[in-house]
Amino acid sequence: MRGRAPLIILVLTACAVAAFLALASSALVPAVGQEGAKYVGSKACKMCHGDQHKAWEEMKHSKAFDVLTEEQVKTGKDDKGRACVSCHTTGYGNGGFTDVEKTPDLKNVGCESCHGAGSLHKAAMLKAMATEEVPEDKQISKSVGCVQCHNPHISYKKLYGK
Repeated sequence: MRGRAPLIILVLTACAVAAFLALASSALVPAVGQEGAKYVGSKACKMCHGDQHKAWEEMKHSKAFDVLTEEQVKTGKDDKGRACVSCHTTGYGNGGFTDVEKTPDLKNVGCESCHGAGSLHKAAMLKAMATEEVPEDKQISKSVGCVQCHNPHISYKKLYGK
């Protein structure tokens, strides 16, 4: 039995890590592909997610389209037949990017490439900001940013008593 203890500990540790990763990933990453949502582009996300947008602007993802050649943009593929445009844009072939003239805000790999089309989220947040009655002592300037309340350390119910 003594020789099996390390193996048992290893198996239990692996199970705990797998369970943690499964729970963490489902809790932290919003569902992709919300039915009925349309792509709005990363500029729309900047309104509430300014810090994240600024960080994205410094990433290679924000300039992913720029590395494509004219031929790759025209055909959508490279010389090996790989679909370049679909990976270097947001929502290509899925209601998003079509071309630079029609959908310029969807060129590059933007927020919605991972988080899904954002029109419904944006509409819901704008409606909440416009119609929600907040107690006088809990009001914040809209320029403060969403993280004032949308924060894993602050409960909306606790903050607003709802």
